[in-house]
Amino acid sequence: MTDPFAARRYGTDGPLLIFLAIVMPLLQAVAIGGVLACSMSVQAQTSRVTSLQQVAPGIYAALGQISVATPQNRGVVANQGIIVGEDGVILIGTGTSARHMTDILAAVRGLTPKPIMLAINTHQNPAFVFGNGTLALQGVPILAHEDVAALISQRCEKCLQKLNHILGPEEMEGTRVVVPTRTVDGAMSIDIAGRHLDILYYGHSSSPGSIAVVDRKSGVLFAGGLASIGRIPDAKDARIYAWLVALEDFKKRRPSRIVPGEGPISSVAELDNLVDYLNALQEVVEQTFQAGIGLGSVAESSQLPQYEHWPLYDNVHDINVEHQYLEVERRILDGELKGKPEIPPHVQ
Repeated sequence: MTDPFAARRYGTDGPLLIFLAIVMPLLQAVAIGGVLACSMSVQAQTSRVTSLQQVAPGIYAALGQISVATPQNRGVVANQGIIVGEDGVILIGTGTSARHMTDILAAVRGLTPKPIMLAINTHQNPAFVFGNGTLALQGVPILAHEDVAALISQRCEKCLQKLNHILGPEEMEGTRVVVPTRTVDGAMSIDIAGRHLDILYYGHSSSPGSIAVVDRKSGVLFAGGLASIGRIPDAKDARIYAWLVALEDFKKRRPSRIVPGEGPISSVAELDNLVDYLNALQEVVEQTFQAGIGLGSVAESSQLPQYEHWPLYDNVHDINVEHQYLEVERRILDGELKGKPEIPPHVQ
């Protein structure tokens, strides 16, 4: 039965209109609250440092995705290290872009107000060096092996163009190529920010000039390009014999934890899978070469089905094969003996 008062005020649809008059403001409030909550969630996720893990007291790792660079992950596909010392902070790796580096600095500020005293480029991979420009503007010295500095100078303009194409100019805004300001030519130890660091060098291994960094106090080893865990490693610039020597040395050192260039924080035991892949890659490519198969067919003839389930197999393995085929040719032309790479005598 229609209420007479409601009928006079709202007509025959009075009860419905009364209901809507009461309920709609509540629904609007809920909707606005949901939009605000969603907005806050999006804002919280805007940082490119989405997984900051403490590895040991004063030691942190900002972990990237196990993936190739895409607009969705904003190119954050590698791990960057943060060492907080008594007097300041050391960064291991500087990220994929100026914006990535800005987010790393914000993460550091969430840990400590101490100044950044040094950044280290462990190797030339773009995911580890394109924050150099942001740090250079702040006067932060950047250290690398001299071969890495040379590669950054030679290659990184093209790498930057490629990332601008993949990630977009907005994501890469403000990013520029900056060559490290301090270089080393081999293994050494440095004292900085109240931390004692060992720089490990094994010659041309995973790539020219690739180094690792050990923090003596914690025993944590930042492996850079010398270790990828849980994915197909990038071996396009590698001399595998020397790389295997490096990994064997890592095992002998028995670090408390390993922060790989890509993949999860790991123990020494987890290097075995990487060693097995590198041995298998080397063996299958040498067999393909000895069978007289040409470069155009080497990838098809050098598959490793046991590793097809590893992330990035489809993206990286064929490239590894082709480059290692050329490496076999180089070794033959140079008269190098199998299993006897030239390793610097001053490896620590």
